Amino acid sequence: MLVSTPNRFRHALEKLAAEPPSTKTALIRSLLSEIEAALASGKTWKQVWQCLADDGLDISYETFRKALQRIRKKARISAPLRGKSLELPGLCAQETADGVARDPLANLKRLEENRPGFHWRATQRLKESE
Repeated sequence: MLVSTPNRFRHALEKLAAEPPSTKTALIRSLLSEIEAALASGKTWKQVWQCLADDGLDISYETFRKALQRIRKKARISAPLRGKSLELPGLCAQETADGVARDPLANLKRLEENRPGFHWRATQRLKESE
């Protein structure tokens, strides 16, 4: 049976993903959710490392600690980017549910106009209040 090219590549990638991680850091990364669960249940990093070492993970505690710190930092940095868009909201007038345009800076303009005391402006206002 002849398998189409995309399906063949997809199958090859699934087979690759099913293989165990090739590096110890990748292994720790794949176990991150279980490690986090153990830490959340009150276990220490050393207890988690000892459990993994007893089951055959050949890595020093210091290497485990540093790898886990790097993995957690990378996960923390990349996590906010998953759900958020990179676009910044515009500061132009927005429409409300009523269909009326709303100026997000209206409160600042109102406060600026009603500031108490004397405020020198070196230039003339372009728009005069009516």
